[in-house]
Amino acid sequence: MITGEIRNKVDKIWTDIWAGGITNPLTVIEQLTYLMFIRSLDEKELETEQTEALSGETLPKIFHQNKDGQAMRWSRFKTMDSRKIYDIVGQKVFPFIKAMNGENNSSFSRYMQDALFLIPTPQVLQKIITGLDELYEHDIKDLDMQGDLYEYMLGKLATAGQNGQFRTPKHIRHMIVRLLDPGPDDKICDPACCFKQ
Repeated sequence: MITGEIRNKVDKIWTDIWAGGITNPLTVIEQLTYLMFIRSLDEKELETEQTEALSGETLPKIFHQNKDGQAMRWSRFKTMDSRKIYDIVGQKVFPFIKAMNGENNSSFSRYMQDALFLIPTPQVLQKIITGLDELYEHDIKDLDMQGDLYEYMLGKLATAGQNGQFRTPKHIRHMIVRLLDPGPDDKICDPACCFKQ
């Protein structure tokens, strides 16, 4: 079960994203998931480095060991200038995660091939990174805790629907217009307009 403090941190991140211009709750959850995944890659790499230091053996790495590869790690870019972070995440990290395991044509690579970086500004990204780091100060690495965290975010998705924040997707709107084939003098009534279910 997530605590009130964790909820408050999630709400703060959510508000920062919302204020930055992303108002679709699905997009918020998707972008947060990508960023949490990027953070977890660096945590995994840190664990690998610790194991190497203790065992003395060389283990496979996630990131290339050159300067560009190391710059893509969360622990390295999070302290940089917001504009530089934005460029690294958008131009380097997202293409990197989209290409991961691509040679194997795995289900992961098929899912990630459509990943888009939609954070609108460097300042919003900086706030999200800071917020996620504060969130991870609480031990949320546990799978049950992460499940509870996603349940909470999905609850926000349900609340958004009750508040009328969902829009009819563009392809559905176009289909309705084609089916109705309205003329310039036709009047159309939408009896469900502005009603929440």
